Amino acid sequence: MTAAEAGRWAGAPVTVSPLEGVELRVGAVATPGRPLWWAVTRGLFAQSGLELSLRLPRGKDELTPPPFLAPVMTKLIGFAREGRLTEGQVVEWPRPFGPGVETDLGVFALTIDPAFGTIRTAHDAVPVLLAVGLTADEARLVREWSPQGLLEVLARLDPTLSTSVERASLLSSPRARQAIEQRVEREGSSMGVLVAERSELSGKDKATWTLDTRSCDALVSLLKGRLGHQRPFTVRSATSSVEVVPADSDAFTASGNQATLKLTQPTSRALRANLKPLPGRYRWDDLPNLTIEVKPGTELRPPPSTPAVNVPS
Repeated sequence: MTAAEAGRWAGAPVTVSPLEGVELRVGAVATPGRPLWWAVTRGLFAQSGLELSLRLPRGKDELTPPPFLAPVMTKLIGFAREGRLTEGQVVEWPRPFGPGVETDLGVFALTIDPAFGTIRTAHDAVPVLLAVGLTADEARLVREWSPQGLLEVLARLDPTLSTSVERASLLSSPRARQAIEQRVEREGSSMGVLVAERSELSGKDKATWTLDTRSCDALVSLLKGRLGHQRPFTVRSATSSVEVVPADSDAFTASGNQATLKLTQPTSRALRANLKPLPGRYRWDDLPNLTIEVKPGTELRPPPSTPAVNVPS
């Protein structure tokens, strides 16, 4: 255990196990207010330039962490190795907590772990990114705003930023929703990269950009939160990268698995109005060489019907 880990975990029982070629250290930590399972990788930085952490609530008599902890960390480690994780990133994949887990959480926001921050080694500064579970409706709002902004609100309820599968959406509180939506309109989105479950390019002179339903829904959000505030963004998957930029004229250019989509504000608004997270083929007169094809993916969840949450002001 490093000095940083010893200081944060204060002698808590720690288990160490190999996971995808790196060490996963899980501590049973007694923080003020609530006991936690706290998982941190060690050695991942040599392959990705970062380390990962995840915190989960721990029951009073719970002796082992939830069974989904290791699979979730395995998937996040894979994303990190592919270079798909950065501070402020939002990642999602189908059923991240596995079968049998009833939860409205389905997305993870990544932020610098406030306990570890950046670890200084002899040669590098290694950021430790904390994965925090978000609900589907929170994720939609985050794309138009800021993962960090939402986490600031969430931290008022839970300073540990642990991922509780039983947590209700912040937006179930009318007071919180109004305050957040006001900031969304004022600040726009800080999310510059969307990691898509499916984003594929095909064709040359007349190209087709294929997205799954969830990634299409995210694209529409970013058209408002990013292009609506004159900010570019990138849609990235394992097979392609599409840069979407504000421009004075509309154009779509592609070369292999890289593409650039230039949009004026009127055309951006037309995409937002007509592009739906429903299977189909979508075209626009101002983009004659582009078709966006939406194919079925993981079902989009409706906003959760959970009890309201009181959020401190």
